[in-house]
Amino acid sequence: MKKVFILSMFSVFALVTFSEKPPKLPKPKKGQWIETAKPKSIYGEWEWIETDCCGIRHGISTPLSTGDNIALELKSDNTFMEIHTKVNALPRSGILSLSKSDVSDMIQFNDERPARYFLSDNNDTLTISWKYLELQTEKYTRTKK
Repeated sequence: MKKVFILSMFSVFALVTFSEKPPKLPKPKKGQWIETAKPKSIYGEWEWIETDCCGIRHGISTPLSTGDNIALELKSDNTFMEIHTKVNALPRSGILSLSKSDVSDMIQFNDERPARYFLSDNNDTLTISWKYLELQTEKYTRTKK
């Protein structure tokens, strides 16, 4: 009985340990450098491209259609600043909160409703979406310095 128990425990251990192997990475050619994936970061300066809005005002707004350019700065100390070029528009700033939900990454400005955010594969386009609340989606492009 003791031998059977030990044998079964060893079998379970071996099955769990060796059942899933890590993926094989390609072997580099001699003298070749393999670039590792860079972590994506939303921190930095962004320029507004468009907003796809909802309800009565459904449609696409752009800097050209609104006469307003928006610069959004997301800082690593979890603060943000939004500056408009439209006359009499006040800058907006405050606290930035990042979190993860079961579905996606989330961002929240001050105490507003949280939004889902997505970064493009090349890390240069930021999409902030409140579509799950049937609200707008905003797109920004990273400012190059």
